[in-house]
Amino acid sequence: MTSTFPCLLCFKIYDTKKKLQNHERNKHKNNKIVPHRHVLCQPSDETLSFYRDTVIIRLKNSLGFNRHAIGKKHITIDTFPESVYLFLFENEDNFRYILSQRKYQCTFEGTIGGERLKSIFKYNEIIFRENASTSTRGYILFEDIDGQYKATFGWKQKEWKENSRLFLTGTLLINFIANSGEFIDE
Repeated sequence: MTSTFPCLLCFKIYDTKKKLQNHERNKHKNNKIVPHRHVLCQPSDETLSFYRDTVIIRLKNSLGFNRHAIGKKHITIDTFPESVYLFLFENEDNFRYILSQRKYQCTFEGTIGGERLKSIFKYNEIIFRENASTSTRGYILFEDIDGQYKATFGWKQKEWKENSRLFLTGTLLINFIANSGEFIDE
């Protein structure tokens, strides 16, 4: 029995998953089409609020005030619903979907990216955390004299098999650069 791997966007057929992935990477690099979007339910306001809060808490907990708190940060949130991810990010300019991997990515760059995150998560203080007693601030680095930086929000489907049963869940992956410094209270 020979397996085939069809592209769900242009219907070309490949004999290996690797060839399909190469095709998607080359021909559908910035794909925004989610063929199964119609089967995903609209998340309730309560569900959206819960997951927005979850992201805010995890981001803010990763921001610190000393030299150990700066640098690349990676946050993973397991059991994050695909429908919530799509609701939050699918209308963004830098949103893309990789079909063969059931994987999404949305990137926010520079000051504009920081402002978009404030809007998406409905919280103006999402990108920083302050310690008033030491006048220090930990923050997601979007821009400095060296250039612009990115924060990437990805989602991927995870599979787990046990006793001939397949378990599916989604994981939110957040990558960014954190920095810290003093602030002046005005």
